[in-house]
Amino acid sequence: MIPPLLGNLRLAMVLAAMLTLPGWAALTLGNRWRQWSGLQRWVVAVGISIAFYPVLFYLLRALLPFLTVGPYKMGALLVACAAWSGWRLRGHWKELLAFDRWEWLALAVVGMTLFTRFWMIRDQPYPAWADSLHHAQLTHLTALQGQLPTTTEPYFPIPLGQYHLGLYALSATAEWLGQVPAHQALLWTAQALNGLCGLGVYLVLDRRVGRRGAVVGAAIVGLISHQPAFYVNWGRFTQVSSQTILLIAWLVTWQAVARWRQPWRSHRAEILWNTAIAALLSGGTLLLHLRVAAFYLPLLALSVAWELQKGLGLRQFGRLLGGVAAVGLLTLLLVAPSLWPGLQNYYTSRAQVAAAGGETPETVRLYYEFPWHTVPYLVARPALLALAAAGAVVGLLRRNKLTISALAWSAALYLLGNTYRAGLPLLNVTNLGAILIMLYLPIGLVTGAAVEEGLRWLAPARQRQAERLVVALVLIGAFVGSHWLVLQVEPYRYFVTAEDVAAMDWIRSNTPPDALFAVNTYFWLPDAPHGTDAGYWIPYLAGRQMTSGTMLLHFADPAYIDQIVALSQAVERLEVDNSAIPALREMGVDYIYVGRVGDFSGPGLDAARLSGAEGVTLVYQQGGVSILRIEP
Repeated sequence: MIPPLLGNLRLAMVLAAMLTLPGWAALTLGNRWRQWSGLQRWVVAVGISIAFYPVLFYLLRALLPFLTVGPYKMGALLVACAAWSGWRLRGHWKELLAFDRWEWLALAVVGMTLFTRFWMIRDQPYPAWADSLHHAQLTHLTALQGQLPTTTEPYFPIPLGQYHLGLYALSATAEWLGQVPAHQALLWTAQALNGLCGLGVYLVLDRRVGRRGAVVGAAIVGLISHQPAFYVNWGRFTQVSSQTILLIAWLVTWQAVARWRQPWRSHRAEILWNTAIAALLSGGTLLLHLRVAAFYLPLLALSVAWELQKGLGLRQFGRLLGGVAAVGLLTLLLVAPSLWPGLQNYYTSRAQVAAAGGETPETVRLYYEFPWHTVPYLVARPALLALAAAGAVVGLLRRNKLTISALAWSAALYLLGNTYRAGLPLLNVTNLGAILIMLYLPIGLVTGAAVEEGLRWLAPARQRQAERLVVALVLIGAFVGSHWLVLQVEPYRYFVTAEDVAAMDWIRSNTPPDALFAVNTYFWLPDAPHGTDAGYWIPYLAGRQMTSGTMLLHFADPAYIDQIVALSQAVERLEVDNSAIPALREMGVDYIYVGRVGDFSGPGLDAARLSGAEGVTLVYQQGGVSILRIEP
């Protein structure tokens, strides 16, 4: 027990350093940390730190492709950040930790949130569901190559020009410095980011509405809402990493634009620093998940329009417009290595769909349409939805600007999720499901703003009593919510078991390197199969190939997609009878893998039946895992 415990402790310390030191190094330039108060400084430092890695890795790959990084360079960089910050902040540590009682309560909420996220994976060393396979592979490829990869080879022949790779700059660094396998570094990094999901809500509410509402908003997002905690079941790691800093980026960018109203000569350094940090945060948000840009831009447009409208009355429109242009151009410069090829590939893929007559009815039904009965599962439970609705009413009655902005943002997102109804494939940037699962952010903003407005509505003499009630409700809600959240694990989505890991050892020792394994398969779209048990992880765990595709298959060459679809269809036929064995043999399949978890979507591969088939030999069976060889 001691080595795993020490390994986890080392990884936790590495993540704590990774997610704070670069941000503090940036904040100490010119003592810019004084622009923020109390806990806000730490939130901004965390946001800058998260954004730093994807921006750094993308720029290095684009500008210095010959340069690779690794544990020594990244370790030295963090040590340098720590030394610089420590020197610049000498004598100020007492001030940096001088939090009021609401900030200490907010820290307790964040601590409980992090605890729930790591408790959820205490018995799950391997991440869940279909996305996690390519996340682990790309984490390991980044660590091996010392830079962001351009293809998933040698695992699969899939180019990555359209895919966002920013998360792997973080998880690969955790793999290097934590000295742990890629899947563990990935899972811990993702859960750490998930546990920090309430920081942006706290920062925006604290800065724009009030600290009491900020604490409530952080508790709603981190401990009471089942989103984004539930992302762990889906391996939805890139989206949550981007959303963790989305609101931080929004507020910092908003304030950076507003600072362009100040006189240039006397505030030049301050204006330039804020512009650079805003671009870094906005760029990091996009590089962690390109499609979250579609969520981010409507919110950013609201604040920019607000500042420009104020600038008209103060005769500062030109300066503010210059600030918008400066932040925008610098952000585009930082994300250009990913954005430009991504847009090119996106346009090509959408043009192909349009040329084929648009999305097929089955794809529309499975990918774009989400009935109302899915809302409690994808957005929030009915009680929280009712609370958010009541909060929206309070905010509107009090004419709270943040509430109005959050509601307008939610409406824009809903329209974005329904662009498929226009029948123009180029507009289908995302689907409604990706939007529904991120509405916890506006819910947290609206609910927190309503609490703050409610407290302000009371007479001063009654506010203290009401504050005690709010603290009690936050603590009770957080306690109950944290206990409920750790139970929100869907076991069938976790494919790899200890018995499967033992089977992978056998595969590496007893099968040729070019062996191809048939695995339990599920088609979530007509041309998008993925595995349902540990056989899906054979390329990562055993270095062999399997018949199913990954969730990046749609980026591959059409001929390769057709090959994987044909193999997967043959495997699905094998679930019900043995007639598919000759076809699989003809397509080069050498083995059949039946994992301990099996197939959640149907009968699955039956080892007992297949072992009696002609030309099939059972070569491994242990702990609920079976491997069969298809004889030549």
